[in-house]
Amino acid sequence: MELSFEERVAEAKAQVSAVSPHEASQTRQSNPEVLFIDPRDAESIEKTTGIIPGALNVALSTLSSEEDNALPNELADRTRSIIAACQGGPMGALAAYALKKRGYENVRFMDGGTQAWLEAGFETVR
Repeated sequence: MELSFEERVAEAKAQVSAVSPHEASQTRQSNPEVLFIDPRDAESIEKTTGIIPGALNVALSTLSSEEDNALPNELADRTRSIIAACQGGPMGALAAYALKKRGYENVRFMDGGTQAWLEAGFETVR
């Protein structure tokens, strides 16, 4: 039996560490090479909270794919620090877990997503 969306999110959150918006910002300041990923489609990003400046927009389906050649070059280094963030957190957790299952070693998701990022006083772009 296939897991529901909520069950998949719960599984992802149990397997991948969460960071707060402040922790994510501090990580970026101490490590400019950290890569932020937003797994939402461009229309959702535009219509909702926008995207964290410098974040890479990569669809969840691409991150979940088993084909490495589908991934952008920015994801070539599986040791690179990555933080996934969607609008509210669930897709970010799924994205981070998908990368972890592909062998990425330093991947986390932002608890509360870009909504929490904005509420913490940080900016997004559209």
